[in-house]
Amino acid sequence: MKLAKIITKWPMFVFPLLAACASGPTKEQLSNANYGRDIPAAECVSVSERVIADSLKDPSSAQFRHSQCFSGYWGSVPILGMGVEFGWIQKGEVNGKNTYGGYVGFRPYQVLIKDGAAIRYCISDKDGICMPSGR
Repeated sequence: MKLAKIITKWPMFVFPLLAACASGPTKEQLSNANYGRDIPAAECVSVSERVIADSLKDPSSAQFRHSQCFSGYWGSVPILGMGVEFGWIQKGEVNGKNTYGGYVGFRPYQVLIKDGAAIRYCISDKDGICMPSGR
């Protein structure tokens, strides 16, 4: 029984390790950064809403709160095979329905967009951990 409790708690130990492995860009990467084409705020919101809603159990139930879209980067996560990526970042919060049809509450999300496409995104879980998806 104790082993089962330890196994169910493994994310508490693994996710901080993953976060510790993440790193920002080097000075050279920053000086050569390619953020892709500028995108209007409406396109930034549209792309991010689409990718975040599609990752929910009930995409049509998604409710959003947004921040402004800005140029930036997402640091590397070598353990997941992800390098530093530059582009346009849309942050906000999303609320969606779970399997039982109830809303789960607003959770933070982040989307990195380059040349009009979402290349990396995540929605924080109930513990505030945001595991990136994408390249």
